[in-house]
Amino acid sequence: MSPGGFSVLIALVAVNVAVSLVGFRALRGERAAAERFLFVPYQVARGENGTGMLLAHFAHANVLHLAFNMLALYSFAGPVLHVASPAWFLLIYAVAGLGSDLVVFALRREDPSYRCLGASGSVFGIVMAAIVIDPTTSVIFFFVPVPIPGPMFMLGYAVIAVVLIARDRRGGISHEGHLGGAIAGLALGGLSAPRGIGPLLRWFAQALGA
Repeated sequence: MSPGGFSVLIALVAVNVAVSLVGFRALRGERAAAERFLFVPYQVARGENGTGMLLAHFAHANVLHLAFNMLALYSFAGPVLHVASPAWFLLIYAVAGLGSDLVVFALRREDPSYRCLGASGSVFGIVMAAIVIDPTTSVIFFFVPVPIPGPMFMLGYAVIAVVLIARDRRGGISHEGHLGGAIAGLALGGLSAPRGIGPLLRWFAQALGA
């Protein structure tokens, strides 16, 4: 990772930490103050709370939520910054966040109870871009004792997210936002990779025994 890439990564982490620390207190207070850090698509559809839509990309529900997202961002930034410039890395992060918002807005703009926050959409975009760029990338969870091949995680999560969204199963997680960010990351990762999505397709072909 180049010094410029590392600086961009640290700057993103710093912005997320700063906004989250301010947001923690607001989220525990009155509803009006809390919603300045929440993306509420029902409100945005009616021309309200644009500030919340923006700040929600950096605010987090609690320290664990923040730490998980920043650890994932730091862990998967390397493969992307190895082939992409810091500016392109920022573009992937930003476009994945926008893709997250678009999917959430499209599916939940008539639901007044729906609220979400966190950098997960952007982080999922970086994770997916890293997997496209290097299909040998593995995903490791604290509660799973073995690494999961990145392409398997990519496909498996997409299927699970679509099923949960169709069944309106939330569980405090914005699967809509994750899916939107992942799709954007997949597309831009393909544009970033020196050989496009070819290596990823070959990985699936080999896994299927083709």
